[in-house]
Amino acid sequence: MDYISGLPKVGDLGSIIVVVDRLSKYATFIVAPKYVTAEGTAHLFFKHIVKYWGLPKDIVSDRDSRFTCVLWTELFKILGSKLSMSSSYHPQSDGQTERFNSMLEEYLQHFVRGTQKDWVKLLDVAQLCFKAQKSSSTNKSAF
Repeated sequence: MDYISGLPKVGDLGSIIVVVDRLSKYATFIVAPKYVTAEGTAHLFFKHIVKYWGLPKDIVSDRDSRFTCVLWTELFKILGSKLSMSSSYHPQSDGQTERFNSMLEEYLQHFVRGTQKDWVKLLDVAQLCFKAQKSSSTNKSAF
């Protein structure tokens, strides 16, 4: 799980939370406020991930303060899930998500208009395109 931030602000939206299932390579892109808090991230995670897929056994993320705070560590302890952090300055620990971030950023660069205010609308289409692609490791798509 990771963030893409620094996107042009559309209303209060300005970042994307990227969640990738390591087994199926199924990616979910969640539109989030530009300055989303740990609590806001937890709410979005439950709304877009847990509600549909259940609670994961473990989550790998970078050491963003929104993931390392007491809220997340206590929440996952109570729910019996493990929160694993990648090593500092070693994003390869969560390489799948980093690759999806890179591909998503490239996709948005190609398709957003000059005003760059339509990235929110294009995110669902981007997610559909990613899910339709076959994974090189599984040779299957999410569909």
